[in-house]
Amino acid sequence: MTPERALDLILRARVVPIVRTRSTAWAAEVAGALARAGMDVIEITFTVPDAASVIRSLRAAFPDILVGAGTVTDAAAAATAVDAGAQFLLSPALSPGMVEVARRRGVLAVPGAYTPTEVLAALEGGAQIVKIFPAESGGPAHIRALLGPLPHARLLPTGGVRPDTIREWLDAGAAAVGIGSALVGPADRPIDAAALRARAAAITAQVAGLPRADA
Repeated sequence: MTPERALDLILRARVVPIVRTRSTAWAAEVAGALARAGMDVIEITFTVPDAASVIRSLRAAFPDILVGAGTVTDAAAAATAVDAGAQFLLSPALSPGMVEVARRRGVLAVPGAYTPTEVLAALEGGAQIVKIFPAESGGPAHIRALLGPLPHARLLPTGGVRPDTIREWLDAGAAAVGIGSALVGPADRPIDAAALRARAAAITAQVAGLPRADA
């Protein structure tokens, strides 16, 4: 999959569910539950033990789902993620090593930033979309402020996004949002599949009818 196609799918989905836990089995189970709940894009963070195996199994079980690797902060992790089948890579920081591997391997890179200087550095480095982290520090107003001088930036705020606030972030100009425990539930606890489906349905309802971010 080309970086452009992966970006297109993220911009259409508007929401990137994040699976972050210290349990490989829990990560695999919740990722499968998200896919069955209708989420088209899923991120597995590299803080998950053996995240590569989770990504590999998720790609095999749900070939139509866009699967990414998060918290990829260096070139070695980036190479491992791509080898496992990750179709996009995200980092909480600019992470030049990750970006270089993604570019060389033909995978979408989503570096992280927070300040205008960092966002501009990411854009000048070729980023097509930039993760804003930690998003809860400035809220939707921070996204709106960043887009004032950088109106063409595609921003993906992550951290502090909840199912009931997704529309606020999108209305502020976010191209998409990343959402973790507020969607998937507390890490390492038994998965409540019915509750997860309900939260996924609420997200679907919030973004239903919205045009692609750059349409």
